[in-house]
Amino acid sequence: MKMMNYRGRENNESVFPFPNDLSQVANKLCETALEDAKAQIHPLLRKADLYRLGQRVEFVKAFKQALERRIAQRLALWQPDVQAVFQFEESWMESRNSWDGSIHLLVKVSHLSNAIKIIGKALDKSLLKHLKQMGWSRFQKRQTVLEVQQVTTDELRHGVSYGAMFYAVHSVPVRVWPPKRR
Repeated sequence: MKMMNYRGRENNESVFPFPNDLSQVANKLCETALEDAKAQIHPLLRKADLYRLGQRVEFVKAFKQALERRIAQRLALWQPDVQAVFQFEESWMESRNSWDGSIHLLVKVSHLSNAIKIIGKALDKSLLKHLKQMGWSRFQKRQTVLEVQQVTTDELRHGVSYGAMFYAVHSVPVRVWPPKRR
């Protein structure tokens, strides 16, 4: 279904791939994030198995950040209306040294989109399936991995709904896409 966006251009709400492609996309996202995370640790540790790497705080943190960044890039590629993507923690009480295996992303858009909701849910299923196949114990009992929420410019401006998170004291969302200009 084609619609006109606020800039007067056509906006195709069904830009995302077919479900069978999402399995390949999830595989690529996870494998690339794994490579990115390994590149950030000491060269002697890079050949260690995933179980041992998963016990290292710096590796887990690097993997989570790489996966967030890769997912954000993919969402922006599929949906041209995506202006920015932020990661957020569900609770400010979460320990910075442990990761429960979940990824929470806020997608800044000019208007809410059902396509982004559909993509988020479908990608979550594919990612979870692949992460379980990797054999990493932190994902074996999970029912979901990825949460994608949308936030509009108006919500940000008025500090309502998910826009209120940007005024939080303890856990302000952090931009993961597009990268900050230097």
